[in-house]
Amino acid sequence: MADEKAGKKPDKEGGSGGENADTSEAGGRGRKLLYTCFADGAGNYVEASWTWFTCWRCGALNYM
Repeated sequence: MADEKAGKKPDKEGGSGGENADTSEAGGRGRKLLYTCFADGAGNYVEASWTWFTCWRCGALNYM
């Protein structure tokens, strides 16, 4: 499965992960989830609808 995705641009929604969660929503009801980068273990806050993200620290592409 990893070989199928290697070298290809993701075709679904995604983006760059963030270091901090967006706290503009009251009561912690934001739509961001915390995922861990497989390469360096950094926490990345990403949108719930994304299927991939790039790590804010190392830039590695991660699929969810």
